[in-house]
Amino acid sequence: MAGRRSQFRLPGLRTWVDNIKNELSREAARQIVTDLKIIGPWYTGEFEKAWVVRLGDVRIRGEVPALPFSKRRLTTNIAPTPFVVPKPRGRKSIFYTIGNRMEYRDLAMDLVPGRVAENKRNSAPKDWYRSYIEGGNLRMTLEQSTKRVSDDPKIKGFKR
Repeated sequence: MAGRRSQFRLPGLRTWVDNIKNELSREAARQIVTDLKIIGPWYTGEFEKAWVVRLGDVRIRGEVPALPFSKRRLTTNIAPTPFVVPKPRGRKSIFYTIGNRMEYRDLAMDLVPGRVAENKRNSAPKDWYRSYIEGGNLRMTLEQSTKRVSDDPKIKGFKR
C-alpha cells in the first residue's frame, strides 16, 4: 500500500469555509463604503450618494452627471445614505466591486488635481481617498470586519 494517500474528510467543511469568506466579503464591502461615504466630500451630497457595491469583478462607470449649479443645494446632513450590498447566490466564492458613479469622481477622490484650492470650501481633506487606502484605515476596517464576522454565532460553531 505504499504511495497510497489516506483521505481525511469533514463533511460540510467546504460549505462552512465558503460561508465565512462570503460573509466576510459582504461585511467588509459594507463597512468600506460606509467609511468612504463619511470621510469623502459631501458638499452637496451627490458624490456620497453615488457609491455603489456590485457583485463580481465588474467595471463601475462614472456616468452620473453633476447637477447644474442652479439646482445644487449645500447639505448639512453628513450621515451616510443607505445603500445595498448584494447578497451572494450559491456557495461559490464571491467578489465585490466598490465604486462611485459620478462623472467627476476622479476629481472628488483627488486622483486628478483641482478639487482642493485656496479660498474654496473643501468638505474633505486633500488626498482623503489615498490616505484611507494607504494610511492604514482600510487595513483597520478589514481587521474590524474580520473580527465582527468571526464573532457571528453561525460562523463560530462548525456543524457538519
